[in-house]
Amino acid sequence: MDHLTRFAAELFGTFILCVIAILAMAGTTQGDAAHLVAATGYGLGVMAAMHACSALGPVHLNPAVTLAIFATGRGSFVRVAACIAGQLVGGCLAGLLAMWLLGGEGTALGMPAGSFTKTDAIKTVVVEGLLTMVWSAVFLGCVFSGKLGAAAPLPIGLAVVAAALAGLPFTGAGMNPARSLASAVASLDFTTLWMYGAGPLAGAALAGLVGRVLLADGGSPATRRA
Repeated sequence: MDHLTRFAAELFGTFILCVIAILAMAGTTQGDAAHLVAATGYGLGVMAAMHACSALGPVHLNPAVTLAIFATGRGSFVRVAACIAGQLVGGCLAGLLAMWLLGGEGTALGMPAGSFTKTDAIKTVVVEGLLTMVWSAVFLGCVFSGKLGAAAPLPIGLAVVAAALAGLPFTGAGMNPARSLASAVASLDFTTLWMYGAGPLAGAALAGLVGRVLLADGGSPATRRA
């Protein structure tokens, strides 16, 4: 039952995050102001989703973050599978909603894309990996240090804003395979999705391996359930 509850929490939280991220990006035009809106919406969406599901402990909202936690030696394979399944289902549902809401509006349906996306797949993967490594490292530090407690969503959300601002011009700052899947489902375009899966997962795995060395196996009972 615990794994089913976690599946539901990750589904709901990821759905909230993906809807906010897609609408924030799809509702703007190009330029620095659009990047600021998209990045801020993404980070605030992370904060909102984490608070919405906080009764069950810190939700991950991102398969890459779940992988980072697993790489630190925390969490069973079944729990990881339940989390990732919920995140992917939540992303798909958000994509279907975005398709219905925005399909006739002439938007890009929030698809992560930047100057590297169509010209250099390797650079896209590397940038996505670096950005997601930041997200994952901040999540691990905030949640498993045991010091921030209920305040953890704030620095995590701000880290997502910072990473998104850095990456939006180059890759569109997906940083989350579930969020990228949502836009792929909405637009029925899966051609670049592999880059937005491979990069974040690799970056998160690296963050998790570093966290395995740096983080003590402590924290509150709530963080141990993350």
